[in-house]
Amino acid sequence: MSHSRTFTTFISLVLIATGLLAVQSASAASPAVVAAAGDIACPAGDTKDATHCHYRETSNIAVAMNPAAVLALGDLQYNSGVLSDFRTAYDSSWGRLKTRTRPVLGNHEYGTGGASGYFNYFGSRATPRNPDCRSECGGYYSFNVGNWHVVALNSNCGRPNVSCVAGGAQEKWLRADLAAHRNRCTMAIMHHALWASSALKETRVRPFVNALYAANADLIVTAHAHYYERFHPQNSLGQRDNARGLTEFIVGTGGRDFAAKPGSTAGNSAVLKTGAFGVLRLSLASTSFSWSFRADPSTPFTDSGSRTCH
Repeated sequence: MSHSRTFTTFISLVLIATGLLAVQSASAASPAVVAAAGDIACPAGDTKDATHCHYRETSNIAVAMNPAAVLALGDLQYNSGVLSDFRTAYDSSWGRLKTRTRPVLGNHEYGTGGASGYFNYFGSRATPRNPDCRSECGGYYSFNVGNWHVVALNSNCGRPNVSCVAGGAQEKWLRADLAAHRNRCTMAIMHHALWASSALKETRVRPFVNALYAANADLIVTAHAHYYERFHPQNSLGQRDNARGLTEFIVGTGGRDFAAKPGSTAGNSAVLKTGAFGVLRLSLASTSFSWSFRADPSTPFTDSGSRTCH
């Protein structure tokens, strides 16, 4: 054996013994790709036109990403989350990725009593903390994608079994979950955004954002407003914070329709685009993330970038 090979073998044994080789291997792992969008499927039978019902096109974009996970950001089946519509319109499009989907509840899902259409369609994927629940479920849970920890929150504040207040069941669970998962990189997904240029912001989710900021989380990905918006990193008070701030996305571009352009732009909004359908692609590396918005060719638009985790 040559001296160089002997030296290399010796160094490898030292790295294995100290655990550094495993760290190096993990850091070199391929990033996990996820696809995210909300406000998706028209009722079965509705007709596509230039500004409505592009959910099959957006599902094709998501399928082409071959994602490790799909973040389905609520209002997934219009107008009221009826199970029969889930089994036709949604299932024939975004449902092709159902086994990889991590959903959250939007307000339209509650158009069916107890959001039972949503809970019956997704089953235990929507209620892993209570797998047999099929109506009026809490609908919040957590999971891992690659090296990232993700909390899926129910932002339909005030619905039965849905509390958003500080000290309430969901907020207490969130703080305990974040304390139990000290991943370098953490994301939250929910339907409603705390920060938005439109009037569709939900201030009642501030206790969730307070908990996320305190835990050094990195990302919040939302929908509800039918456009795309990305914010600069902010603290829980909505102040620019490049060191520890949360980067919030609004991705209400899943295909249902367009929102009108807001009359003004919120503070710290980095990008605001109305009139586009598409899917947010997130590449989740061990210590960083990158994003790119992939638009339906009929509504061209792009936004991309990267950031290091806290």
